[in-house]
Amino acid sequence: MGRVEGSAVKEGGTRGGPRGYARLEGAIPIVYPPGLQERAAEVWDLLETGASALSEILLVEPPELEALLVADEDREEAPRENERPYPPGLPYFTRASRPPTLVLPQTLSPDFRPRTDATEALVAWHELAHAFLLRDPMPRSPAWLRELMPQALSAAVARKTGLPLEEHLERIRRGQGLAVTYQSRADAEGQMAFQNLLLALGAAAVDEFGDGFLGRLAHALWREQGIVDERRAEELLAASLGPGGRDWLGSRPEFQEG
Repeated sequence: MGRVEGSAVKEGGTRGGPRGYARLEGAIPIVYPPGLQERAAEVWDLLETGASALSEILLVEPPELEALLVADEDREEAPRENERPYPPGLPYFTRASRPPTLVLPQTLSPDFRPRTDATEALVAWHELAHAFLLRDPMPRSPAWLRELMPQALSAAVARKTGLPLEEHLERIRRGQGLAVTYQSRADAEGQMAFQNLLLALGAAAVDEFGDGFLGRLAHALWREQGIVDERRAEELLAASLGPGGRDWLGSRPEFQEG
């Protein structure tokens, strides 16, 4: 995870997280445990960079939000919707606290593959994108569309900020492909393959059409009334891509099988 040169990190008082945690103020304040100040500063830079880029792409202001860099031994104290803690090393966005919180683990789960210089930045921007998208109510929609958007947004942030993606995408291309209708959440390896497919598809769409389609798609979804089914999801995506979008989607292997 790389630090953005020239950032100004200001340390403030503790407001969230387990006892003894410190706080870095910013557009997205981050609360962090003792001994992890350098790591917290790196995450702070990633979130500042991501928030600025996402605001520009989506044409919205950053949502009210905090980040919590949680020590591995403190994960049970992190805010969450469910009674049980999430699996170790899993980052997530939760509205169980006020303000809502991005919970980022000290140690990222080994299930996140491939591991490249881009991995941790992409993971952080993915969760940040969820926070941006959920600033307003989102209709119920297919799992692939709900996850394609943050994956494509994280790829768009990478392109906008110059984060090299080619090694990461090449490793994904060498993996096994899946159709976008894949829904299983039971198997971590399968879910990671699903997320990687969506990242590759999102990056390809950004390269082909530019990142403007992501703002159009997000605003279209915020305006939707009722449930967005598979057919409507594809219609919205194709329309947001613009001229040639439907034919391009039809040519993609991710849409060739159900």
